[in-house]
Amino acid sequence: MDKNTFIVLFSLIFIMVYIVYVVKSTNKDNLTSNFTEKILLLSSIFVPIGIYLTYTIFSRQMLELRINATFRGIDRGWLGINKQFIEYSDQCPNLIDSLSYDWQINDLGKKRYKLSQEEDDWVATNYISNCIFQSMEDFMISAALDETSPEVWISNFIPWANSKILAKHWLVLKSNYAPRTIELAEYLFAMTSKNRNHIKNASDVDKLAQDILKSDVFLDIMQKQNRILY
Repeated sequence: MDKNTFIVLFSLIFIMVYIVYVVKSTNKDNLTSNFTEKILLLSSIFVPIGIYLTYTIFSRQMLELRINATFRGIDRGWLGINKQFIEYSDQCPNLIDSLSYDWQINDLGKKRYKLSQEEDDWVATNYISNCIFQSMEDFMISAALDETSPEVWISNFIPWANSKILAKHWLVLKSNYAPRTIELAEYLFAMTSKNRNHIKNASDVDKLAQDILKSDVFLDIMQKQNRILY
């Protein structure tokens, strides 16, 4: 309970006790009738105040829930995955390198390694791929609570979905995910493949994200997802 709510409740209780005291002090012979009148009067005041306080408390709890869900989503679906890229960069360099556009790598620095002539370790590849696909599924589940704009998440997914290696792994792993997640992932793979030669900078990523968000396909996917959740 915050300070303002406590003050309001304390004030109301004090007023109620004071009225009872006054009634007892001024009219002992008709205490019951006077007390009943005061209770009825107080009831007319307490009901709207109670509704308001309940709404205020519920709104605050919902805000805290949304903020916590946002923090968990970012930590799990974005920062956590990027941390895994560092930890597994030696075990599946081909996959991890393919998850960013060349211009992104060049803008941030330079490649720390050349593409391996050997195949990536399948265990590491399986783990990193599933982390990415699970991030997409988390987005589908928590979109209604996440304070992060959907545009941000779609913009994050676009470089990943542009990976031909990840798209190949998706064919093997997609059976592990919900139907709406499958629809979203395959739509992202299709859109990034279609626009592969047109994404030259961050503005192009943002534009593609906007096109995806406004598309009938994406809106239909989210509508079906919301029907499942609610």
